[in-house]
Amino acid sequence: MKAKKIAALCLASVLLLSGCGGKTVDGKSVVASTSEGHVYADDVYDTLISTSSGKSAAFQYVLDQLINKQYPITSDMKDNARDMLDSVKNSYKSQYGENSYEKQFKSDLKSGGYASESEYKKKLVYSLQYAELVKHYVKTHYDTVFEDYYKVATPRMISMIKISVSDISNPTDSEKEKLEEVQELLKDGKSFGDVAKSYSDDSTTKSAKGSLGVVDTTSNLTNTYGNTINEAAFSLTEGQTSDVLTGTDGYYILKCTSTSKEKIKKKLKNVTIQSPLLTYDDYIIYLAFKTYDIEYKDAKIKKAVNEAIKEGLKSRAAERK
Repeated sequence: MKAKKIAALCLASVLLLSGCGGKTVDGKSVVASTSEGHVYADDVYDTLISTSSGKSAAFQYVLDQLINKQYPITSDMKDNARDMLDSVKNSYKSQYGENSYEKQFKSDLKSGGYASESEYKKKLVYSLQYAELVKHYVKTHYDTVFEDYYKVATPRMISMIKISVSDISNPTDSEKEKLEEVQELLKDGKSFGDVAKSYSDDSTTKSAKGSLGVVDTTSNLTNTYGNTINEAAFSLTEGQTSDVLTGTDGYYILKCTSTSKEKIKKKLKNVTIQSPLLTYDDYIIYLAFKTYDIEYKDAKIKKAVNEAIKEGLKSRAAERK
């Protein structure tokens, strides 16, 4: 990833230099001169775009121009990016405390390659522009995209009941009693959703009767609930309820409410930028890009971009085998 970023910066620099009014020799732009002779922009340019990272950089450069033209920044995007940034910072506050979070946040920004908070915010805005491009592709090719998604991402509808514990290795008597009460209610045939709404301690799903909605293999349940919960979610068959599971901060009971292709397809039909159909496939951007008519002024750039797309789609096909 770092190599691609460097290549993109170099390519952008060469493209700028080749169009400026700097020194020229025999009609060729000079980017540097040494005792051995001149370094020409065209030579640097040819070397860059002949490499895999250079082709990727060329693709990214043209993609950026396409995104900025077709999906320009709006005030809503700026507002959403600000809210996303606030959410990230609040998460840091919760994890590191009011007095320490900012130092950790700045350190992580720097580690991620961001010089400042404002630069990170610009990246968030760009991610929303990017999402709009992919969303348009998904909406106009919904059936095709969903078929692929259903095959590769193992989607299903999952509901959960969580019983929080202060110490997972040593639950209190009241915590154990609450868990036992939940188990008894389910054993007696009480609706899973009703029990979740009344007893679950998971603030994200409680009001939705325990529903996590559609989850898939890219949902990263491990990050929030622990690997045991993630593995269980994809081992359950439709209608099956799990045993009591130990997560990162409590006990969980999961139920797979549906694996129905038609139900999931209907559930995801209203495509928003939060849709898993936008993020499950790292290569979907190449498919989306190909639907646009791009007019190239430089045959070398066109060739490099097309080769980057070809390589990307080849990797996509290999994954699906």
